[in-house]
Amino acid sequence: MKKKYAMTLLEIMIVIFIIGIIGSVIGYNMRGSLDKGKAFKTKEGVNKLYEIVQLEEAQGTLLDPDLDLKTAVERLITNSGLVRKPSDLMKDGWGNTYEFKKGGKDEKELRITSDKYENYCEAKGIQERYPWDNDVDSHS
Repeated sequence: MKKKYAMTLLEIMIVIFIIGIIGSVIGYNMRGSLDKGKAFKTKEGVNKLYEIVQLEEAQGTLLDPDLDLKTAVERLITNSGLVRKPSDLMKDGWGNTYEFKKGGKDEKELRITSDKYENYCEAKGIQERYPWDNDVDSHS
């Protein structure tokens, strides 16, 4: 009969150590991917909100001036029927609520921003962040 070989405690500890090293390297590399995904979700969310508001205003449905801007946008999005979960669309990729304000050449156009997204773009050197950044008329 052959003697069965059992793993020693040292061998098990070495394997666990190697698995830990590999896991931490993968985790560190995933962090950048997660931030990139959150930034993408934020940019697409802003684009979608902006386009829905523009579409609704083009059809004659205006933001309620009696409400604060965030509540007015949320109500407009909800009433449009274009979004399944408006409350989810009102948050950026990091889970923070967007900031709503008026801007543009006549201070009447809707601007939707996110502090986390702004910080991410500054860190990565991204210039065109929002839909109105490409619009020549809004910079005049």
